[in-house]
Amino acid sequence: MKKIVGELLKNKNIEEHLREYPVRFMELNYRYALIRLAMNYYTYYSMMEENEVEVFDHHHEISEINAVVAALWKDEGETEKQIETMEALRKKIVTGVQDLTCYVDRLNVYEHALNRVEYRFKEQKIPDDYSDEDMTRRLMKFILEDEDSVAVNEKIHEIIAQLPLRMTKDKFFELVSQGLSIYQGGSIQSLDDFLYMLETAGMLKKTASMAENYPHLEEVMEAFEKINFKTISQQEYEEMRYNIEKSSETIESVMSGNLMIQEIINDLLLVLYTKDYAEDTHASAVAREIVENTGLLFQQKFSSKSAEEIEAQFVFLEGSQEELYPKLSAYDITDQIRDSFGEKIQALGLTEVYEIVYRLPKLNSDSLFVELEEQKADGVATEAYVKKQQERLFEQYRQLFRTHETSVRRAVMSMTLAELPVFFNNISELQDYIYNSLSICTDNAEKLACIEILNNIAGEQVYEMV
Repeated sequence: MKKIVGELLKNKNIEEHLREYPVRFMELNYRYALIRLAMNYYTYYSMMEENEVEVFDHHHEISEINAVVAALWKDEGETEKQIETMEALRKKIVTGVQDLTCYVDRLNVYEHALNRVEYRFKEQKIPDDYSDEDMTRRLMKFILEDEDSVAVNEKIHEIIAQLPLRMTKDKFFELVSQGLSIYQGGSIQSLDDFLYMLETAGMLKKTASMAENYPHLEEVMEAFEKINFKTISQQEYEEMRYNIEKSSETIESVMSGNLMIQEIINDLLLVLYTKDYAEDTHASAVAREIVENTGLLFQQKFSSKSAEEIEAQFVFLEGSQEELYPKLSAYDITDQIRDSFGEKIQALGLTEVYEIVYRLPKLNSDSLFVELEEQKADGVATEAYVKKQQERLFEQYRQLFRTHETSVRRAVMSMTLAELPVFFNNISELQDYIYNSLSICTDNAEKLACIEILNNIAGEQVYEMV
């Protein structure tokens, strides 16, 4: 395999190696995926038996998985149908995660606004020794103590998101426009990715199925939209704080279940895609036995081994993943093959097999919910294209600003500004921005909240709340 990869990268023996690469790469993926499937599938079973995944509510999904596992190595003629079943199940999970992500974005904005009114209902006051100058110096020290520019920029973004905000819509649009202009002349895909970040941060992104799939979360959002943060009562504040906490718990629980199920689905799809290329190894035989017997336990059918005996088999898989993963990474040249040999692959009649090959790295990646058939936008982001996307984005902001009150608008602006490329030309401009943001805030409750949050970000209790 090392030779095949090396010569393909050097444009040597292309036809021979293009035929051989899928065979070797599929086999390698099969062994790795089967071991991972054994581990993830059995782990889910163990947690279910201990009632640790009851709240995940994935009974339908695990039933479909169990049915595919039961026939995985028996009904060879059913492989295509099994793949269709798992792909459809995977899309359903991805859709659910996209729905949840929209609610997470909204919760972040409303929590940002809610934090700013918290101290209206507490007796604390701004410390006597507090000064905006001193706070600015301390925050600047925190930002600049790291020599790595990426880390410095991350700190700047984090601070900007939590500073008191007093900014006109015109100035906000000006800064967003500057951020978008950086992408002019670059790829359309890069611009589109950046626009997606802005839309999610500003709770502009919506999915068609979110309200239907999570009606209880939709009710919470509707309750927030009715809140007037200027006149919010303590009872309303406490209700909304409770809603945020309960909604966050729900989202975390559902996401945990989605993560576990998606890992199993990804592993199972990898096995289904590649099992025709499998070669027998001791580790593969053990992993297959674990998967088969775990499936029988799930379905409460006769298994040749108990759960304890199945668990004991994992000792035979120790080190196998660690051995295979570096090879998977080193031999994954799928992007280079797609870019360099697309026409040759079509001429050789290998298009269908390579469509599967291109999916394997996605299923093996840390991005569990990545779209398998994601269409990347081609072309250059011209001035006209950037302007068109900017107007579309600005109209979304205008609509949101018209329908939401000041505290929510400020929260949306703050979260959006934190996603922009750093818009300060030098350290002095950054320092002035921090100082001015603090000094013009005359709402004591908001300022107290910001001081506390900024204290936590900076990693030290700069001022003690009294």
